[in-house]
Amino acid sequence: MAHSLTSRAGFTAAVLGAMLLAELGITSMLFTADQDFVYFLGHRINYVCAARQRYGIPCPTCGLTRGFVLTVHGKAGDAWRLSPTGPLAAGGMFGMGAMLLIYAALERRGRQQLSWMPRLVRAGALTYASVGTLIWMGSWVSTVIKLRGHP
Repeated sequence: MAHSLTSRAGFTAAVLGAMLLAELGITSMLFTADQDFVYFLGHRINYVCAARQRYGIPCPTCGLTRGFVLTVHGKAGDAWRLSPTGPLAAGGMFGMGAMLLIYAALERRGRQQLSWMPRLVRAGALTYASVGTLIWMGSWVSTVIKLRGHP
């Protein structure tokens, strides 16, 4: 009995993993960034945080896009100093993409005992998201406190 392409072992995981990694590559090709702005094909995107303009403090996601773009260009240290959200998002995408491709390869090889892997991926993703959220919010609170001049 012939199987359709989408029902082949590992197909869905391979496509999703490849898409995540492709997004990182496409972002790297189309976007650049510095500490202040993001550029699309060399043209500056003129967007300023509305919360920062109105209240004088950055919103919790300030720096996410710039940090993400800096990270995919190999400037994770600069991105982390700007805001840890960009490197955390890029690292999570890379890690999940790689894990999905590994899972797809193992499934294509006919490994029958892979029932542990989805649980491991879910547990890893939940842990990564939890720790990432704590770092993200802690960084934002720290920034707000510094900007407000409190000890």
